[in-house]
Amino acid sequence: MMKITRHPVLIILLTAILFACNKPGKTYSPADAHSHNDYKQSVPFYRAYNAGFGSIEADVYAVNGQLMVAHEEKEITPERSLKIMYINPLIEKLKQDTARRLRLLIEIKADYVVTLPLVIEELKPLSQYFDYTGHPGRLSIVMTGKVPPAAVMPIYPAWMSFDVDHMDGFTPEQFTKIGLISVPFDKYSKWNGAGELPEKDEARVTGLIDSAHTLGKKIRFFAIPDTSICWKKLIQLHADVIGTDHINALAEFLNKKEY
Repeated sequence: MMKITRHPVLIILLTAILFACNKPGKTYSPADAHSHNDYKQSVPFYRAYNAGFGSIEADVYAVNGQLMVAHEEKEITPERSLKIMYINPLIEKLKQDTARRLRLLIEIKADYVVTLPLVIEELKPLSQYFDYTGHPGRLSIVMTGKVPPAAVMPIYPAWMSFDVDHMDGFTPEQFTKIGLISVPFDKYSKWNGAGELPEKDEARVTGLIDSAHTLGKKIRFFAIPDTSICWKKLIQLHADVIGTDHINALAEFLNKKEY
């Protein structure tokens, strides 16, 4: 039987492989967490912000020249405006917390032609904090939902980027406007978040993550099984953003490094 000790090149190769396999990955924290449909929380904005979340989502409708926060139009009420629920708290908090970074994901629920000019106008008080090429800041603005076609994206301000569910068909200029790739998990797997993710499904999910990273983009999955087992799996597969409706549970999971 051949002894490995007589083959130093093989030893070096095996050592390198073992090192690569055991090399520690990215350390995740609540800064990598996303509050999905945050406005549905019992305490919108503040619960996720105080838990250290790095990403918060609000859906908006344009109503009489104002952005109103709601999942459906029938839920709109006067006190639930984007200004009251998110813009004013952000102005207050970013002024106080000078090291805090955040992504505000604003979902367009209807016509982007009407909605985006209102976003541009209403977010002006936050402009000093915007983070984009040539203007390092602490607040990233990413539009999602019914976003404009790729050909139209470059006409919008440099600080405004877009969230899409695919990576094909963009020109280089258009692709610079993509701030996030978001895909429905249940399109690639029907896993319920218990037990093991099927190997075939894991291969599909891993392929998507690797493709996004090859293109230099961050990726998140929505419509996930919102369980600690699923959070752990997405972290192991190096998804960039871990979304949840259970803010406190995910914050505790990440703070305790239970992955």
